[in-house]
Amino acid sequence: MMKKSLFVSCVLTSTTVSALFGSNWPHINGPNHDRVSSETIEIKWNTETPKPNWRVRCNGGFSSFVVGEGIVVTVLAGKVANEAKEVVVALNKETGKAIWNTPLGPASYDGGGNSGAEGNKGGDGPRATAVINDGKVYVYGGQFDLYCMDATTGGIIWKQDIQNDFNGEMIKWQNVMSPLIVDDKVLVSGGGKRQAFLAFNKHDGSLAWKSGTGAVSHVTPVLTTIDGVQQALFMVRSELVSLNPDTGKELWTYPFKFSTSMAASPAVWKNMIHISAGYGTGGAGIEVSKRGGKWKVDELWRKRGNRDVASHWSTPIAYEGYLYGLYSFKEYGDGDLKCIDMRTGKIKWQEPGFGQGQMIMADEKLFVLTDFGQMKVVSPNPETYKLLHEAAVIDGKCWSTPAISDGTLFIRSTTAGVSIDL
Repeated sequence: MMKKSLFVSCVLTSTTVSALFGSNWPHINGPNHDRVSSETIEIKWNTETPKPNWRVRCNGGFSSFVVGEGIVVTVLAGKVANEAKEVVVALNKETGKAIWNTPLGPASYDGGGNSGAEGNKGGDGPRATAVINDGKVYVYGGQFDLYCMDATTGGIIWKQDIQNDFNGEMIKWQNVMSPLIVDDKVLVSGGGKRQAFLAFNKHDGSLAWKSGTGAVSHVTPVLTTIDGVQQALFMVRSELVSLNPDTGKELWTYPFKFSTSMAASPAVWKNMIHISAGYGTGGAGIEVSKRGGKWKVDELWRKRGNRDVASHWSTPIAYEGYLYGLYSFKEYGDGDLKCIDMRTGKIKWQEPGFGQGQMIMADEKLFVLTDFGQMKVVSPNPETYKLLHEAAVIDGKCWSTPAISDGTLFIRSTTAGVSIDL
């Protein structure tokens, strides 16, 4: 295990919890895989630049913070015996002090992470975000190496090498996907023919099931329930695939061939699902139902191109039948926040000035992090754009997803990480 000082430094100030009801943020897509927190929030910002509880230095990359078990976890790059490694770092949630850090596989990337607005470029590094679950930390590394670690010590409990042991194929720009944990199983994609989708016992790493064929994408799968049936939604390069998470059996598919890359997770509202990608692919809305014992997928709308509903990598939020998302492609520093009718694909409104950032939701408020470190709190109103609060929260380039826990935001950029009370 490496010395804590190699990776992070922190500045400590007092902490005031301002949520009425707390929860963790253990996964990049939140506790329920929809980027929505159940917390009740009272925002007490009285300055355009709120003072952080703590601040740590980060040395590049786009791994997000996740929060649980009293710790905040992210993935950074570090040197181990002069080799660049991905390093999982756990910080004390209240103080930001490093508790442990564990080196994993090589920190080697094909590039693509140094783009950005003028004056806000660079910072390439680890992309994958950890998952905290039941006293363990799970990380699916850039080389498709899957790890389970003890959340208290950082000790590695088990490892799976998906490329070598399951005939996986490397994807351009390396892995971005976070694992999906369902009951006692850890689900990922990335394997070869007839084993594209894999599930491992979360305790000992033994193979639970393998199924399917499809080239891996950068998309983190989501867990949802449609017509009373729990299902895991995976995006491969040719289609959206729904699986029974307990057995790996395919339930239904929707053809959606994309170009170059897709990174935004599916957004689900009741029986409707939205998927989106850049590089000219665009987006679609579908409705899924079970009729006469068979699954049926109806396409509600499909829009191609980068203009209307293309998400470069930001996962939109589905709320009350509308999508709220950062829909733009390579519009660094200026891309739009849009509201889209999930049933028709019609744009209800759009507001520029956000770039290629990320967003979450709590207490009927959208917390939208611009790619230049501005946090804009927006009302999810399909009729008009309404800005509630705005604050500069962090420097550096922000392609990572913020987390919220106990009324506190945890935010990462390519240069720093902060904890800020609302």
